[in-house]
Amino acid sequence: MRLFYISSGCGFTFQNHLSDEDENIIHAFQELEKLQPPFKMEKFLIFRESPDQLYSKIKKFRPDVILSFRGACLPSHVVYKLRSFRVPIGVWTVDDPYRLKTHATLVKPYHFVVTQDSGSVGFYKKLGKPAVHVPLAVNPAKYRPVSVPSKYRSDICFVGSAFPIRIAYFDALAPLLKTRKTIIAGQWWDRLKRYHQLRSCIHNKPIPPSEVIKYYCGAKIVLNIHRTRNDRNDNPLNVPACTPNNRTFEIAACRAFQLTSWRRDLKKMYEPGTEMVFFRNLNDLREKILYYLEHPEEREAIAARAYERTVKDHTYVHRLKYLLHLLESKGWVKRKSR
Repeated sequence: MRLFYISSGCGFTFQNHLSDEDENIIHAFQELEKLQPPFKMEKFLIFRESPDQLYSKIKKFRPDVILSFRGACLPSHVVYKLRSFRVPIGVWTVDDPYRLKTHATLVKPYHFVVTQDSGSVGFYKKLGKPAVHVPLAVNPAKYRPVSVPSKYRSDICFVGSAFPIRIAYFDALAPLLKTRKTIIAGQWWDRLKRYHQLRSCIHNKPIPPSEVIKYYCGAKIVLNIHRTRNDRNDNPLNVPACTPNNRTFEIAACRAFQLTSWRRDLKKMYEPGTEMVFFRNLNDLREKILYYLEHPEEREAIAARAYERTVKDHTYVHRLKYLLHLLESKGWVKRKSR
């Protein structure tokens, strides 16, 4: 198979939590070229290369399938022009179900959709778009256990933006968090009602992945609080969010212990209580923070098992092997004589 990959256009900045996914995916495709020699990949980096380069690269490479990651920075008229190459072209959406209203328009020019959330597959099929589910994953060459200096060490750590559910949780947890060494990093945290109580432990700005890894590795407990399904008012049908976010795998790949909010697909990926600990509400989270801070051996054993499962089953090399299998099995690959 010859796959042409079009980057998201935001893959080499750190303004959001998906900032380095392009780099991680490209790296994994390059690994697959070595592992599966018939497979070949070419890439196009939006904002680093011109539209003319896009067309010339495709013409020269002669792909069997084209995949656009996220697709937000690839205008629809360009996608329609790419269809003139008579090669199946799909988009991998990664903000589902939070942006389904926006994505309903985004996916119109594409032949098929890959969504990172299993709950959104039916939404696209109802639009008449063939769709499959492929979760995000981790690049273990980047996210891995490392020793860190004291400034990165904490009892409790959270990295991410201040979406409404997270604000509600941290406002409620403030009395506990201020008695422990806590680190909160990301944007918009001045929206907290109790911001003044937690200000000393907040880094109120996005941080690059190289720093995120250090905070994960330095924490006794990393919190992973998933967003609610319609926190952007862009999911009017209230399609449920079912698949864990990419941070789930990144935290685990650092061999860090995490408390993660429940998602339906988690039990398919990790053994509950043995490989990962989930929480279902605020009181459950508070109780588990206190319990696992007092039980370091149990905490570290769970983190070690989550690490082993992650590097075995949830790397981008594993994920993209599955993606290539789906593309073949669904008939979304057009072989050409060469």
